[in-house]
Amino acid sequence: MKKILLAVILVVAILTLIYLYYPKYGGSSGNPVTITQSGGSALLIKECSDINYVGNISDYIIIGTVEKVESRQSEGKIFTYSDMLIDKYEKGSPFSGNRLQIIIPGGTVGNITQEVEDQPILHQGKNVKIYIRQEGGDFSITCGIMGVEELQ
Repeated sequence: MKKILLAVILVVAILTLIYLYYPKYGGSSGNPVTITQSGGSALLIKECSDINYVGNISDYIIIGTVEKVESRQSEGKIFTYSDMLIDKYEKGSPFSGNRLQIIIPGGTVGNITQEVEDQPILHQGKNVKIYIRQEGGDFSITCGIMGVEELQ
């Protein structure tokens, strides 16, 4: 009986250490990489209608699952925050963590909706392929709405 009790205490202690040591998004180091999106039709140059062009100019092509979508209002503007679990990289070196947070202008908070043209819309539970460009330390969706594909 003492051995079982000792084993249970040891397991609880190990799980507590793992929970405290690892970040919020279990097992990955650091916070999720933040992908921002701004601008509307200015991002939609003619070439953006060609998925090969979008892929060629992207630094990353990532497939994953949208886990959470939430709109928030701040200083009179609404942004939608989408958390994505990365399943696979088709292009680019993997990030240290396995999650992205995608911030897109527009959304609905309460009975207030703010629409922004040519922005991708992500849906919770959907698998997507996202094309990402990196400029300096900042990441953005390539070609706006054309840089996100919903997969079946």
